[in-house]
Amino acid sequence: MILTVTPNPSLDRTFTLTGIRLGELNRAAVDTVEASGKGVNVARALHAVGVRTAVVLPAGGPEGTHLGSLLEAEGLPHRIVATDAPVRTNVTLLEPGRTTKVNAPGSPLTAADADALVTAVADLALGADWVVCSGSLPPDTPPELIGRIVEAGRLAGAQTAVDASGEALAAAVEAGPDVLAPNAEELAELTGRVFPPGGRPLVRAALDAAHTLAGQTGGGVLVSLGPDGAVWVDVEAALHASGPPVTPVNTAGAGDALLAGWLSEGPDPAGRLRTAVAWGTAACLLPSTSGNVAATADLDRIRIYDLGVPAAGP
Repeated sequence: MILTVTPNPSLDRTFTLTGIRLGELNRAAVDTVEASGKGVNVARALHAVGVRTAVVLPAGGPEGTHLGSLLEAEGLPHRIVATDAPVRTNVTLLEPGRTTKVNAPGSPLTAADADALVTAVADLALGADWVVCSGSLPPDTPPELIGRIVEAGRLAGAQTAVDASGEALAAAVEAGPDVLAPNAEELAELTGRVFPPGGRPLVRAALDAAHTLAGQTGGGVLVSLGPDGAVWVDVEAALHASGPPVTPVNTAGAGDALLAGWLSEGPDPAGRLRTAVAWGTAACLLPSTSGNVAATADLDRIRIYDLGVPAAGP
């Protein structure tokens, strides 16, 4: 079973338009609302292919009730840690060839809320294969919450993965999860580097930074590179995977699909990375994060490249 933790869940409202005219009235052709947050997206993609999953998240207010009803309607196993804080609403604007996102900050968690979330993780992690903490932290939430979640998973006997950014990602490095899953921008910020915009120079820069990070944590690092695919580095392998160029419909949730694809496979790193990039690519071609990425993923078009020396241990 894979348990995903979403500290800052959301209702995602998506408007599909033929084009956006700033400063003018715009009319949407399609308006949808989904339960979301990075951990929810990861669990949804895995659930669609029959992987046992569960979602744990804090939620309150009418928005939290709505989010719970949406998860129930999907049949996605979940536990909501009740809070007094309303769930945020994020907005996605879809135009042909372009995605614009406006993410609300969310509501702060009290110390009691954070304690209850960690307790729920510790409970649900018993018997889990993985505990995956994904997404941002609510405002004013100590980044150490990430470390507490990782430790709860570890004590329950599960492997742990973190997809976070900023101070939360730095806290995750200190916690030493089995897998860190930043994108290129997050990795550059964490390591204080400036990455090239794309192509082989970006792949090489991400590889070097991932080597450094894997050496610190002793785990693996899965780096999403957008249209340039992804890099995987651990003590056994250093790999790059890329697929054919595509015209994205919606890039929201592509990184979540990538991590879900990696988690869906067995221990072979090349097979995991191939599936990860195939799922991430497929997610870009769907109008929302609720689509079945595995159903449209084309593994045969993903190429794997051995980049040489794996990471040294910590």
